[in-house]
Amino acid sequence: MFDQNVVEQADRLSQVKLKRVVFAWAVLVLLGYGSMVFYSTAPAKSAVAVGKFPANSALSLGNSLTLITFLHPQCPCSRATVSELEGLLAQRNLSGSLRAYVLVSKPSGCSEAFIKGAVVDSLAHIRDVQVLIDNDDVESRRFGAKASGQTLLFDRNGRCLFSGGITAARGEVGANAGVDALRQYLAGGRASICKTPVFGCSLESSQ
Repeated sequence: MFDQNVVEQADRLSQVKLKRVVFAWAVLVLLGYGSMVFYSTAPAKSAVAVGKFPANSALSLGNSLTLITFLHPQCPCSRATVSELEGLLAQRNLSGSLRAYVLVSKPSGCSEAFIKGAVVDSLAHIRDVQVLIDNDDVESRRFGAKASGQTLLFDRNGRCLFSGGITAARGEVGANAGVDALRQYLAGGRASICKTPVFGCSLESSQ
C-alpha cells in the first residue's frame, strides 16, 4: 500500500511543475505578443530634411501641389500604403490641382522580377498617379527617402509641406494622422502637423 503522505507530496510536486509550465508558457506568449506590437508600431527611418524640391530630380513640379510616395515592391507593409493612397486620391477630382507620383524602388543589382507582384499590381487601380520605377534608388536618395511608405508633399514653389507615412502602423489600414494632414492640404487649407512616422521596410533592402 502506498504511503498517503508520499502520494500527496507527489501531487503537490506535480501541481507546482504544472504551474511553472503554465507560467513559462504565459510569459512566452506575452513576450511574443509584445514583440509583434513593438515591431508593428516601431517607425522606420524617416526622410532627411529635403528642404526644397531637388533641382536635379527627373520628376517635375505640378502647377499647384506635388505628391510623391516611395514604395518597396516586396515590403508587405506597402499594400497598406497603397490602400491609403488610393482612398486619398479618390476623395475628389484632383487632376487639376495635384501631380502625384509613386516611385517603386529597384535597388542596384535587382532583376525585373523584384518589381513584380501584388504591390505594383495594386497601383493600377489608383487614378491620376504616375507610377515610375526608381532604378538604383536614384530619386529616393535625391529626396532623402529611407523607407517604404515615405510620402512627400510640395507646393508649386517646391517647398516641402509634408513629410511622413500615411499608415498608423506597419500594414495597418485605417484612420491616421498622415492622411488627415494631406487631406487638409489638398482641400486648400493647412494641417496642424507636417511630419509623421513612416512604417515600412528600408528602401535599400533587396529582400
